[in-house]
Amino acid sequence: MTDRWFEIATQPNSAEAKRFRLATLAAAHAAPVTSRIAYLQQLVRGRRVLDVGCVAHDVETEAAAEWLHRALAAAASYCLGVDVLPEPVARLREAGYNVRLCDITREDVGERFDVIVAGEVIEHLGAPAALFDAAATILAPGGRLVLTTPSPFYWKRIRNHIGLRPNRCENVDHVTMLFPSGVAELAERARLRLDRYRGVLTTRRGRHSHTGPAPRQLRWRLFEPELFCDTVIYECIRRMEPSPLHRA
Repeated sequence: MTDRWFEIATQPNSAEAKRFRLATLAAAHAAPVTSRIAYLQQLVRGRRVLDVGCVAHDVETEAAAEWLHRALAAAASYCLGVDVLPEPVARLREAGYNVRLCDITREDVGERFDVIVAGEVIEHLGAPAALFDAAATILAPGGRLVLTTPSPFYWKRIRNHIGLRPNRCENVDHVTMLFPSGVAELAERARLRLDRYRGVLTTRRGRHSHTGPAPRQLRWRLFEPELFCDTVIYECIRRMEPSPLHRA
C-alpha cells in the first residue's frame, strides 16, 4: 500500500502525485453537518479524550452554552483538557474541571488517548506540523486527531478578502488557513492519515443556511458544500504501524 506521494512520483506537482492526493481527498470527503459540537460529541462518546486548547481564549467562555470542553467531557469516558494559559487553567481546576497547563507540542502530557480534539486551535499555531507530530506520539494506535478550523473556501470569507472591506481581518491571532490537501500532507508526514473531512453548515438567525432540500441539492451540484461552511472538521488516524518512509 502506498503511504506517500513520493513513493510513486519524483515531483509533487506531477500528474501521478496529484492523482494520489485526489484519491485520498475523494475517499475522505463527507457530507457537512449542522452542529459542530453534536458531531464531536458523537466522535468522542465513551472514549479517552484529550481536549487541546480547552480554555478557548478566555475563562469566561466556560459560562457559554457552546463551550466545547464541557460537551466533550460529558460524552467521553475520560477527558483531560490542556491549555497554555496559566490563570484560566488554574481557575478551571478550582471549578472542578480536569484540566492541566501543558503545551503538547513541547511537552509530553504523560498519557495516551483514543481521540485528540483541537477545536479552532491550529489556525493560531506558528508551527502547525508540531500538533500532528505530537498527536502521532500521544494517540493510541488507530486513534484519531480531530481538528476544527475555519474554511478558506467559505463564501463570505472569500468575499471579504477579495474586496476592500473592514472585516477582511477576522481574527488578528490567526496565522494560517488550512485546506484539505495540506492537511493530508501534514498528516502523512507525521505518520497519520486523513480519514475524513467535512464542513459545518453556517447558521442564520437560529436556522441553518442552505439546508432546505431543493436549495441544498441545487447548490451542491454546482459547488462544493464547503462554500457554505464557515468551519471544516478534519479527522486524521494514527496508523497501526508507522510508515517506513517519512519525509519532514
